[in-house]
This record gives sequence, structure tokens and C-alpha cells, in this order.
Amino acid sequence: METILIIFKVIITVGGGACAGTLTIYVFNRIPAKWLCDYNEEPSREMWGVRISTRPWGAVFVLVFAAAALKLTEISLLYSIPGLAAIWLLTQIGIADWKYMIIPDQFVVALAVTAFGFIPFQNSFWSQLLGALAGGGSMLLIGALGNFIFRKETLGFGDVKLMSAVGLVCGLQGTAIVFILAIFSSALVFAAGLISGKLKGSDQRPLGPFIAIGASAYLLFSQELEVFAALF
Repeated sequence: METILIIFKVIITVGGGACAGTLTIYVFNRIPAKWLCDYNEEPSREMWGVRISTRPWGAVFVLVFAAAALKLTEISLLYSIPGLAAIWLLTQIGIADWKYMIIPDQFVVALAVTAFGFIPFQNSFWSQLLGALAGGGSMLLIGALGNFIFRKETLGFGDVKLMSAVGLVCGLQGTAIVFILAIFSSALVFAAGLISGKLKGSDQRPLGPFIAIGASAYLLFSQELEVFAALF
């Protein structure tokens, strides 16, 4: 009987992950084009129609989300529901910022709403509130320093809102880990681009995808990352 329940659990989990992966491209290709530009701008022609091709990305997202669903279920079946929803929204945010340098507010608000599902897995709701303040505050500070040093806007307000939502989801300790992961991974990618000649020092690259990847990694491997962080 226990074996049957385990098999049923795996089928449901993998099926849910596969559905999430399939919906990733379907939804992103059909969201209003206005979501992908600032409120005072009109969508460009490339924002309409097919934004992501089904091949090969359809199969990639299905495999990724099926594997993510299995990992989340190992933590807790109750945890896997908000966890999969949050990672799906983070994926949409990362794609939008990478392709169009915009973080849709609609996805950020939805991500913040998933924070209610993580309340049982946080020490207290205060940790989530402090995480939101720390996440948004850290982005504001970096933006202010960047503006002062480079005399131009170096960080969009979308990153501030995104890190605030991530703070609600991940809590205070999780926010610190996500922040470090995002900053270091983006710096490594930017440095690699400079060395390879694909990027120039004056080029701007979005931070949102790295925040999304860092937050997703924390949701999947929170225990491992917290143990690693404790070593330092």
C-alpha cells in the first residue's frame, strides 16, 4: 500500500511539474504586450506574437519543472504547492527581464501572494516582513550608490519590488542568501561577457533573471544553502 501511495505521489508531482513547464511558454506568449514595457511606453512590434519558441524550450521547461516538483515534494507536499507556484512566477519574471528588460508588476504581485503559503515554514511572519524590507532596502541602496558613482540609473525600481516580494517568500535569512547568489552570479556572468568581448563596460544587463534563479535555488535547496552559509 505504501509503495502505491509513493508511485501515485510521484505521478501527481511529475504531472503537475510537467503542466507548469508547458504553461510557461503558453502564458508568456499570450500575456498582454503592455506588461512587457513601462507604463508610459507603447509595445514594440517584437513584443507581439511568438516571444519564446516551443522548440526546444517546451521540453526544457517540462523537464525542469518536473524535477523541481519532485525536489519540492521531498521537503513537504504542502510546501510543494506554493513552492512550484513561486518558481513558475520567478521563471516568467526572469524571462521577461532577460528579453525585454522589464519586470511585470502583475507577476511580482502574484509572487508576493504566494508568500502566504510559506508562513508555516518560517520561524514567524515577522521574518517574512523583515525579509521584504531587507530585500527592497538592499536594492534601493545599491541603486542609490550606482546612481552616485556612475551618474546614471544603474538599477530599475522593478528590481526593488521583486526583491521585496522575494523577501516575503524566503524570509530574512533566505533573502540574504538570495541577494548574495544574485549579486555574485550576475558579476560572474558580466565578467565572462567582458573577457569574451560580448559585453562592454558601459553595457547594462538585467539583474532580475539572477534574482529569479537565486530565489528558485533557495526554494529548492534552502536547507543545504543555509548549512553552507552557516560555515561563514
